[in-house]
Amino acid sequence: MLSERLQRILTKSEGEREIIKFLAKHPEIVRWAFCLTGGHSTYVLKEFPFGSRYRADFVVPMSYSGAWEVHMIELEPPRDRVINKDGTPSKKLNKAIAQIHDWAAYIERNPYQIRKDLSDRCIKHDLLGIHGKYSPPSNYTGDLLSDPETYINYIYHIVIGRRENVDKEQRKKMNQYSGGMLIDVCTYGRFIDIASNFDQYHSNPTRGVCLTDTQERS
Repeated sequence: MLSERLQRILTKSEGEREIIKFLAKHPEIVRWAFCLTGGHSTYVLKEFPFGSRYRADFVVPMSYSGAWEVHMIELEPPRDRVINKDGTPSKKLNKAIAQIHDWAAYIERNPYQIRKDLSDRCIKHDLLGIHGKYSPPSNYTGDLLSDPETYINYIYHIVIGRRENVDKEQRKKMNQYSGGMLIDVCTYGRFIDIASNFDQYHSNPTRGVCLTDTQERS
């Protein structure tokens, strides 16, 4: 069972390396954790480097009619505290938020380079394998990911801590730390939920299962 294997990794892991390794083998979990619809073309990239200083743990570019969404994902250790007792973000969460702002600033300053880098990476290193290699990422209406005229909406995600360690008030605080940007802060419970959805589906493919169902949507 995917969810049981992931639970064991989360329980024993102090950092993110084993989690990244597991998710890279099961990229469909990453895809449905952040994409609410199927879209036209979808890719999952592991450890995407951009600029000389930055690296996103996962990136999920997804296209639909006339536009692209690019989900930039930062993983923090599952054992880390998310919110301090006084309601302030933990040191790790604060650092992750600052890093997301650095990513956004780089992308704003280098819009053409980031498109090229994303497109090249999708062609060579996509984990989903839905689309043929060497085919430039495009949606059904011909909007190339690399095209400077194509509209891209960048959405940033921070995954940190375990759901069982976050109470209702802390959850409210998590949803407040967007800093004026579209930042989604969730726990590793989201990945557990998506893995459980796949377990249900594989146990009975005729049963209607919504793969995107999770308690972690804010």
